[in-house]
Amino acid sequence: MLIDECDKPLIDYLDKENLHKAIENRAILKSFYSVLKDADPHLKMVFITGVSKFSQVSIFSDLNNLNDLSLQAAYNEVCGISQKELEANFPEELKIFDKTKIKKWYNGYRWHEKADTVYNPFSILSFFNNRGEFINYWYSTGTPTFLMKKSREERF
Repeated sequence: MLIDECDKPLIDYLDKENLHKAIENRAILKSFYSVLKDADPHLKMVFITGVSKFSQVSIFSDLNNLNDLSLQAAYNEVCGISQKELEANFPEELKIFDKTKIKKWYNGYRWHEKADTVYNPFSILSFFNNRGEFINYWYSTGTPTFLMKKSREERF
């Protein structure tokens, strides 16, 4: 089971006017995740993603068997494409486009300080799909509004 953006129903409503909606959504999510615990014998793997750690404070309280692998070096490449994977799976594309520029644009994040950097999958695949147009693909579609607002408020 894949649950993407598990925190979206919370972070979309963290402003003062809508905080009641975030609290309401937290209760709904908590109920949903408690059902997952009961289904544990029938689930082989559950992968839950989100941008904020704070959402784990209470919505997952009934799931006491989660393993947070977000910052573990062994799982660095789970949510990215390594240089080796890129070269093995996209040799034709890499013949056409400037590899150095591709790396500069789309390879630069990692989940552990000592791990290799990886390519953002959405961005690199969008780049190839758009025949080599260098655009900040992930940012334009995946920027969490909450984090941007918070960054402005805190003057980051």
